[in-house]
Amino acid sequence: MRRATLTAANLGRFIAYIFIIFGVWQMFVGNFINGMWIAFIGWFLESAAKGQVQQLALQDMLAGHKVSQVMNRQYTAIPADTTLQRLVDDHTLGSGRRSFVVKRSNEAVGLLTLHHMKEVPRTEWPTTTAAQAMIPIERTKRVKPDAELWAALEEMDRDGVNQLPVMVDGETQGMLSREDIISYLRTLREFGA
Repeated sequence: MRRATLTAANLGRFIAYIFIIFGVWQMFVGNFINGMWIAFIGWFLESAAKGQVQQLALQDMLAGHKVSQVMNRQYTAIPADTTLQRLVDDHTLGSGRRSFVVKRSNEAVGLLTLHHMKEVPRTEWPTTTAAQAMIPIERTKRVKPDAELWAALEEMDRDGVNQLPVMVDGETQGMLSREDIISYLRTLREFGA
């Protein structure tokens, strides 16, 4: 699969460069509009092929790494009755936290993100609780600590989320965010992995 993807991407880049050269040549011989479109199509093909190669390189870097190596164990848990205004004042503006595990009686009942807080009108923040704005735990995508890191990143992309709670048997172990993965990739690159 890896070799086939690289072959297809390199062939795509080769064809893209032919389109670009032909498009530029068409522009010089007086067929400016058609040449510009052909060159633009070539540029688009080259960008797509380059993206495939970069995705494959990213997958190679993350291969064999587990969620437990990257997840942040210092997640913030908040009581379900915390108002959004207090949450923003104390945690979001104070420490820059963007996601929270909502707990009731020491049990995780949901996930609250900055995105979901912003959906509530600001005038209602003083009276809206975290439990009212959260995503219930049953509807929350989650991942296990022993899951492959690449699979977790694919799940984030597929679902359009920036973080996943890391859970085992209903117990929250930590949070995995895109920022954590990017930081881990930087560390891998610095060590030449």
